[in-house]
Amino acid sequence: MSAFSQTEPFDHVELYDNGSNFSVEDLHSLFPSLRIFGLPRSVPPEENIRRAFVDPPSTPLLCVFHDDDLLLPHFHATMKAALSMNPKAGAVSCNGRVIDNQGQANGALLPNLKKDLLLGGASDFARWYCEGFIPFPTTVYRWSKKFGEDLDFARSFGRCGDVAFLSCVVQRAPILLLAKECFSYRRHGGQDSAGFKWWEETKRWELQIQLCSGDPGDRRYVQKKRNARMTSRWLNAWLQAEPREEDWDWQFFSLVSAHRFFRNNKLRILRLLMKAGTRS
Repeated sequence: MSAFSQTEPFDHVELYDNGSNFSVEDLHSLFPSLRIFGLPRSVPPEENIRRAFVDPPSTPLLCVFHDDDLLLPHFHATMKAALSMNPKAGAVSCNGRVIDNQGQANGALLPNLKKDLLLGGASDFARWYCEGFIPFPTTVYRWSKKFGEDLDFARSFGRCGDVAFLSCVVQRAPILLLAKECFSYRRHGGQDSAGFKWWEETKRWELQIQLCSGDPGDRRYVQKKRNARMTSRWLNAWLQAEPREEDWDWQFFSLVSAHRFFRNNKLRILRLLMKAGTRS
């Protein structure tokens, strides 16, 4: 619905449906400019998204977004203007308005993005991902068939596949991040982005470090952030008796992260140690 409520209307909207059982005639009667590209049965999500990138679209710009995200009325006009003013950018993304389970607005999706940011290359991208992310579903791309081919590569990163995919994009052309909120993002339990598996997060950090191979300063920065995150995750897993899927490597140890953890969890750690002493 939100795609058809823009201040600057789309010429048409293409729906790459993943094997849903709905009436095409009913949708066309509601939205005459909707073009539907369906499948007889569902496929993995990345395969359905890949169709949109590989099939030649009728426009040089392409945007893929989730079915429970809502485009604000100014989305199309804002993103189109941003790309027009930044001709070297290969993609533009934006901030979002978080909607909680009660349907209430609950802050910005990227609270640390205070002004527009141009990620000019791989190192910029890697450093940014230490502090935030890019809303993959509402990023607008200058279409290229090569982008779609990279989704096969991104699959090996699991739910962090968007990081791998966008890293390929930024190595071809800059990515522009807009601080303005242009869509509503519904946050709910069971989302793919909630609770990354250990191997997914490990591969994400390895990729970020690899992207900084040509800049020692950026590489050290990303490694420091990686070590802090992995130390915190390991210690929290120990405190919560969470199964750890990977062996600890002392080269990842962060004294600062460990100090913060023990300072913030003194009582819980004391109770855990006392319980262990009682059992022994």
